[in-house]
Order: sequence, then C-alpha cells, then structure tokens
Amino acid sequence: MAETSDGVSCPAGPLETFVRGVVRKMGAGADVAAEVSRHLVRSNLSGHDSHGVILLPMYVGQADRGELIPAARPAMLRESEVVALVDAGRGFGHFSTMQAMEWAIARAPRHGVALVAVRHSAHIGRLGEYTERAAGAGLIGIVTVGAGGPGIGAMLLHGSRVRFFGTNPWSLAVPGVTRAMVYDGATSVMAEGKVRVARAARRLLPPECILDKDGRPSRDPEDLYAGGALLPLGGTVAGHKGSGLAMASALIGALGMIDDPEPTAVGAATDPTATERAGRVGGLFVQVVDPECFGDAGRYRALVEEHLAVAKRMPPAAGREEVLVPGEPEARARERRVRDGIPLAAATWAELGHVAERFGVPLPEARDGRRGTA
Repeated sequence: MAETSDGVSCPAGPLETFVRGVVRKMGAGADVAAEVSRHLVRSNLSGHDSHGVILLPMYVGQADRGELIPAARPAMLRESEVVALVDAGRGFGHFSTMQAMEWAIARAPRHGVALVAVRHSAHIGRLGEYTERAAGAGLIGIVTVGAGGPGIGAMLLHGSRVRFFGTNPWSLAVPGVTRAMVYDGATSVMAEGKVRVARAARRLLPPECILDKDGRPSRDPEDLYAGGALLPLGGTVAGHKGSGLAMASALIGALGMIDDPEPTAVGAATDPTATERAGRVGGLFVQVVDPECFGDAGRYRALVEEHLAVAKRMPPAAGREEVLVPGEPEARARERRVRDGIPLAAATWAELGHVAERFGVPLPEARDGRRGTA
C-alpha cells in the first residue's frame, strides 16, 4: 500500500534523534527524553500519527503554560507486593507510565497480578505501547487513562450538550505464541489526535464524529477547536456505551486521587475554583495479569494464537480483502514505515520547524512526501 503526503517523508532514526534533542532542551533528563522520543516515533511507525511527533509542539505549549514540567520525575508514594501508587509530578507521562508498567511486569509473575495508579500525569501518548510491552513479556496488560467532570476534555456526556470527558482510552493486550491481540481505542467515535491529524492534512472528517459549537454534525476539523465537541463511541444512537466506558475510565483512574492533596489538576489547564472542580475525577490505571496463575501459560498462549488464526480465516466483508485482528495494522505499518519512512503533513513539518528553530535543534533530512512510498 502506498502512502502519500503533501509534506515530507522522514526516516525514523533521525526523527527520534531530533525529538530527543528538543525534549532535552525543554529540561527533561536523558532517560526521560529517550523514552518520549522513542514513544512518539514508534507511534508514527505504528501508523498512529495522531500520537506521534505531531504532539511535540503541543508539549512545548503545555510546558510554556506550566501544565507540563519537563524536568519532573515520578515518585513512588505507596508500594506493596502487588499495588503501587505513583505521582508523576506533571512530568512527561510516557516515562512515568512506562515506569509503572515495568514495575507491574516485574511483580505480576510473583503474585499473579500487579496494579498501579498514577496521578498528576501529563499526556501519556499511545496506550498500546504500554500493553504491548506486557504482552511481549507473556503477560496480559490493561491500561486506561481518563478524566471527567464539568469543563473537562472535548467529549460530550451522552444525553448532554456539554463537554464532560477526555477521550478516556482503554488498551488491552493478550499474548499469543507468535503475536498478541492488542486493542487500543478512545471512548469517543474519533480520538482528538485523529482530528488534529485531519486538520493538519486539510482533510474532512468521516460523518458523525464531531458536533460544532451549535450542536450540529460537522466534518470540518476546525469546528472541534472552535467550541465543538467529540461524540462518544456509539454516536447519537448508542453513545451511552462510549460515555459509560469513559466514566469508568475516569472513576477507576480516580483511585489515585483518594488522598491527593492537590486534586485540582485533573483534566484542567489551570486550578479551578471549588465550584468548578466539583465532580472532577481522573487519573491513570495500569494492571498486569500473569496467565500462569490460572494454569499452564503456554497452553493459554496457544489458545490465544488459535483464536487469532481462526479469526483471520473468517470471510471478509464486502469491499475488504481480509480480516485484520487487533494489533495487526500496527505491526504492518511498522514494517512499511521502517522501510519507507514516516509521512508527515506539510503543516506538521512546518510546526516542527518552528520548534527546531526555537530550541536550536536541527530538523532531520527528509524527502518530498509527494513521491509516496511503495
């Protein structure tokens, strides 16, 4: 499949070096910068440009406003054999979340399960990156991050006309023998980052993803940023499903808020008044399960592998060449983009150019994206 862009195509390695240099100049430690740059570029490689380097200018803006503290490092507040509570200190969420996942991966084989709640996290990127790590260790990984309450995020509460949730995604990964089932999805019809990518590429959105500021359906990405809102998964017909999952994400994430002395930071750029923050909850939750605690883990992985193989053999729907199981599109995108480069829209490349100039970190060499990739 060919990929074309009105911008450029850039190799992954130099792009990662560029992002790492910028994040270091923002004030992050070397290990934090390495994780952030690896995460963003691997999101692009996986085909999720919404969670890739397009986010770097957003992070710069968040740091300028004090919403993101690049030099912050996660702190362990509570720790038992199976449960941990981490304060991310409003630092880069990619680093604190991967630290939480690695802690859970190390503990789960000892006790069958490990759980981590993380509070005060900035944006954590693509959730599938963390659950894939668990599946790679032969474990089941579950991650959700969410916030909810009046004035939170860009997604409507079903049955309401006001924004009430972030996109509150969930990711679950289950290990097989040669592959894993990796689900990663927002609880909105379309993730906000996908709207951002469409705006950068000057593309219309699919129908029934967003409403404009007057509550009318729109396909113009600009309408979301002009007071519009994302529809919950299920849209106008079954939006209670996405809305319910979003609320569950926010409430489970709120486990980290129970004794939080600074709960005002959830989902807001500035500290709200007591009235404004009433009902606002959210946070990050990581769970890892070792199949071995239920029996032969090898047998379990074989069952997963067989199930995925049977799913692949199902007859495709009209207009489709084959059935793809969760995680397969990302694996294929990585093969293609490692070989051919990462396509970036002209608007995204221009924004990265402004970041490069500001921090004195040169942009990597890139080629004209209109040539496409084979």
